[in-house]
Amino acid sequence: MKTNKIILLIGREHLEKDSYLYTDILSEINGIQFDVYNDSYSYFRRRVYPYLAKVIPRFIRKQPIIRNLYLQIEEQIYSIILNPMDYKMHIAFQKNPNDISLRIEKLARRLNNIPRATEITLIGRSAGAIVATMVSLQHPIHKIISLGYPFKHPDFEEEAYRHEHLKKVNTPMLIIQGLQDVYGGQEIEKKYNFNSNTTIVFEDINHDFELTEENRIRILKDIEQFISDSEN
Repeated sequence: MKTNKIILLIGREHLEKDSYLYTDILSEINGIQFDVYNDSYSYFRRRVYPYLAKVIPRFIRKQPIIRNLYLQIEEQIYSIILNPMDYKMHIAFQKNPNDISLRIEKLARRLNNIPRATEITLIGRSAGAIVATMVSLQHPIHKIISLGYPFKHPDFEEEAYRHEHLKKVNTPMLIIQGLQDVYGGQEIEKKYNFNSNTTIVFEDINHDFELTEENRIRILKDIEQFISDSEN
């Protein structure tokens, strides 16, 4: 007997911001077990950075010598408290915040540790949906749910890594997209190529998934039906 394993992928740096999505929606789905998957090093950054901004006077932080010393100490702290993979992710993030290659590698390692009898459903939030879909090309995934797929950054030109692979994703996928999403609205149906196993549902919301009660109920039903649909 296979058991479902639900892993929620949070978009980069959005753990608190998106927490309501899995408390108000996913926690109400009957009969599922889900984990919150997040880059562990980002927790340290979110907690330490605001604190340092308060305790270190602004004029000191603006002094180049002191600032460089602080950055060196900070890197030493990261190298000590983070495991090797998370530290590599930290370095990669500093060089390119949009580099998700290590996030994919880290998720793949975690999935390899899950018993093969498990049916894995990945729920990707924002950038997490890119990671989920790319991982599905190399690891057997039962289903994928995307909450606000980031097809195109509103400030940049088209970036192929965001969407070109989607036509190769054979895993049944449900994309719940906002009509007001600046990363892609209703135009995505004609603008991008999708696999025939992909279903797109639009809601009158933005990329931050600011939900009305009506939106919440509809999205909850869509996810429940998609998860329970044996034909998928």
